[in-house]
Amino acid sequence: MAFHFIASTGRTATTYIAATLNALPGVVACHEGYAGSDKEAEPLLPLINLENARAYQIPSSAETTVAENRSPGIIADALAESGAETLIDIAYYNPMFASALLAAHPQAKMIGIIRDCESFVRSSTTLDGEDPMPVGWADPAKPLTRREEFIALGRIKPRRKTDDKAAWDGWSAIQRNIWLWRETNLRLIEAQSTFPERVLILPFERLKQDPQHFWDAIASHLDLPEISEKAHHGKGKFTNTKAFGYQIEAAAAWSADERQLLHESVEQVEEKLAHVS
Repeated sequence: MAFHFIASTGRTATTYIAATLNALPGVVACHEGYAGSDKEAEPLLPLINLENARAYQIPSSAETTVAENRSPGIIADALAESGAETLIDIAYYNPMFASALLAAHPQAKMIGIIRDCESFVRSSTTLDGEDPMPVGWADPAKPLTRREEFIALGRIKPRRKTDDKAAWDGWSAIQRNIWLWRETNLRLIEAQSTFPERVLILPFERLKQDPQHFWDAIASHLDLPEISEKAHHGKGKFTNTKAFGYQIEAAAAWSADERQLLHESVEQVEEKLAHVS
């Protein structure tokens, strides 16, 4: 019996990845608690979406959440219920619990997926209309639906008495989502630094550029059966765009302050990543 997990900012094809892995023999892959992302059924794992924000604000609470909702006993029960030999948990909130999960499950391995910052921000920023996949912060002036408000309760934002918190109210959605990208990916890198043999970080762009290499890396790191081209539907079948398209221009059209924060954040993440790789 094995337990592993995949962590990212979101907007990294996690639903598609969960469905592909869930189809492998002996594997059950959960997307945010639901087996194969099937939200018509009861969740296989306890939902911890809202605990995500608390884990960022109070890092020690991540250990409590893992002990209560991702303990070895809970994982064993989920495996027994599914009849699988390997359970893989895939979720945007896993970065906040990554180190706690790895500490609680000494045999577990993690894959972190990092998407290019500019494309993440363009994909996750909404200026108007209901966002069907509200991963990022919407424009501060945009009215939110009840669903968007609920999901926002679990999204991380700056801690009190920090420079980022002081700047937050004056930031655009672009700046807020650059910050979200940076802080989430720094947690992935922190987990890799602490558990270097058990954490693999993959660039999201490889999924399109060289899909077989992407899937081979996942299978090798997590000790999974071979993921053939047929299993992942082949190159060119994957798309990851919002139904209504991007609502902001490319970074060249952003304000000077937005481009400055983009540059600083990318530089910080790349520097940390290079140090642990």
